[in-house]
Amino acid sequence: MCGRYSFFMPVEDAAQILGVGVVPNPDWQPLYNAAPSLPMPVITNEFPDVIQFFKWGLVPQWAKDPSFGMKMVNTRSESILEKPSFRNIFKYKRCVVLCSGYYEWQALPGQVSEKGKKGKPIKQPWRFYNPADDLILLAGLWDHWGHEGLKTFSVITCEANADTKAIHDRMPVILSYDEARQWLEKGSDFESLTQLLKQAPEGLLQSYKVSRYVNKAGNEGPEVIEPIPENI
Repeated sequence: MCGRYSFFMPVEDAAQILGVGVVPNPDWQPLYNAAPSLPMPVITNEFPDVIQFFKWGLVPQWAKDPSFGMKMVNTRSESILEKPSFRNIFKYKRCVVLCSGYYEWQALPGQVSEKGKKGKPIKQPWRFYNPADDLILLAGLWDHWGHEGLKTFSVITCEANADTKAIHDRMPVILSYDEARQWLEKGSDFESLTQLLKQAPEGLLQSYKVSRYVNKAGNEGPEVIEPIPENI
């Protein structure tokens, strides 16, 4: 799953690259360690010409309460095709999530923490990024919930490609700029949209180890993405 990511490009710069506007959010700051429940920039198929800020963690209209969003940080591409409840959202409420890079955790063989009776495997965080482009576009779903119209989103994931599967068996669905436009087109048919739910091309992403400083939600700043030596 993709449980943390970053977006630290000035949102106005991203808007200029994509040729869209921005709904102002004076409280938002670029984040190196974005965690679920935080507002993050997205572009929806409802308003494809503007960047908005939705909370990360999808709360569908049919959810009983907003806490459901913590279960829906990611949506598996397979679920979209198999479950009717997600197929309707997929048809009408798609979004593009703006991203600078994302994190995954690799279990270290034979290493466990001393906490608890059994101990938990120690995991090494890695950062994935595109060295050719500071702006990565992820496929997502969105919805609004309740009388107050809570707007939330989820990142769609697929099976990992050869570049990433040694670290984790899933990866976010990454869209090219042209694919992102197709993803947001209201008239796109189901078959053409499902064809976009695929692994990123091999060689697109690079990765490196980062400090466990990223593990704690709230730890923020450029130090989060600093690489650490390979032998650690």
